[in-house]
Amino acid sequence: MNKLLNIFKSFHPALLTSGFVLISLLTIIIATPSPVFSQDDLLQYLQTKGAELDQKEQKLQRKEKALQELEKDIRARIKEYQSILERVEKILAEIDNTKKDKIQHVVKTYEKMQPEEAAIRLEDLDEKTAVKVLAFMKPRKAANVLAMMAPRKAARLTEKITEIPGLAKLIAKMKKRR
Repeated sequence: MNKLLNIFKSFHPALLTSGFVLISLLTIIIATPSPVFSQDDLLQYLQTKGAELDQKEQKLQRKEKALQELEKDIRARIKEYQSILERVEKILAEIDNTKKDKIQHVVKTYEKMQPEEAAIRLEDLDEKTAVKVLAFMKPRKAANVLAMMAPRKAARLTEKITEIPGLAKLIAKMKKRR
């Protein structure tokens, strides 16, 4: 019986947590004479397996620690990138507000002009800028300016005003996905 207790003590601690079933199974294995292995061979085999399990456990612990460090690094990077993204979004919002303020200033300037003068100047601007100015003008003033423009130019600018920015690109992307 002392030999049996010594065998149990030499096992890896993880094997002992299995409880009564493991002890019973080992008792049966050891008590049953084996034609292939002697008790000493079996003891040596179990000690070798216990040592292998110890090595594997240590290896797993090292890998787990490395994964924890990697996870910590990834979380730190995510936090840093979120901070950068928030700053970029803030800067873009400031740029957008500045741009809107400048467009409003230009719109007010064009609204103060005589319709004929505003029409001449808007016809010379690039379409994108002219569309923005006309879109933000008061409807009555925009109508007077458009009335003073060449009909084709007025029609093209009116079409551009009614377009939804980015809609054509979105539709093209959706068609490609089909």
